[in-house]
This record gives sequence, C-alpha cells and structure tokens, in this order.
Amino acid sequence: MSSPEMVDYIRTMIRGDHEANDRAEARLDELGWDGFPTLLGAVFYFAVNRRFDEQTAPGEIVRFVADMRASTPADTPEIDANAAERLIHAALNPDIETNIDPEMAGRVQGLVILQILGHGAATSDEDLDALLAEAADLASRV
Repeated sequence: MSSPEMVDYIRTMIRGDHEANDRAEARLDELGWDGFPTLLGAVFYFAVNRRFDEQTAPGEIVRFVADMRASTPADTPEIDANAAERLIHAALNPDIETNIDPEMAGRVQGLVILQILGHGAATSDEDLDALLAEAADLASRV
C-alpha cells in the first residue's frame, strides 16, 4: 500500500523540488518503500494514458522515447529504448506482456512520468493532485 510520503515523493520529483524530494526520500528511508513500485506503476499508467491512446501510431511512441532519451541529463542511468516503448504500449493495452527487469522498468517509468508531467509540462497543481490521488487509489486496490 502506498503512503502519503510516497505520493509526496513523486509530487516533489515531478515538480523538480529537489530539497523537498530529498526530505521525502529520507523519510521513506525511515518508513520503508513497500508499495512504491505499485504506486509508481499507477502514476506511469495515468501519465501515459494522458499523453497517448490506443490509436497512437507506434512511430509517435518511438519519437517520444527518442526525444526523452536525448533530453535526459548525461548523469542519468541509461534506459533501454525497447523496454520504454514496450512499457508505454503495455500501459495502453493491458494484454501486452513486457517481462522487463524491475529496475529498468522503474527507471523507465520515472523518466516517462517526468517527461509527461514534469519538465515544464502544463500540469496544474490541481490536475497533478487528482492524478496522484487516482494513482494512489488504484495502487491501494492492487
């Protein structure tokens, strides 16, 4: 089950509030991260479905992943483009199997979330709060 601290961690990550994010991370180190991958996956699902739909051409997803990788700072761990594309397609079509290393999946999910909801995206605080609440609710039911 996700905690309010996990939601706060993701919110501060998206908003680029590094000091608050460091505090949230320290608090989660004390409390534990159980349930975080499920919450991250739910936020990823809602972010992807905000940006794409089942009618999105595969080439658009390829371009999105290429642009995301190109805009990622050099000190960020590398992500596998094929894994990123498969995860995005799986968020749009739950019948798709991914079988991606959980660590890689987490990296991909975090970067996609930042690309869609952060980095100057026009996501209002109200929209972000609603998306995070919906994701936390979904994560609590999984």
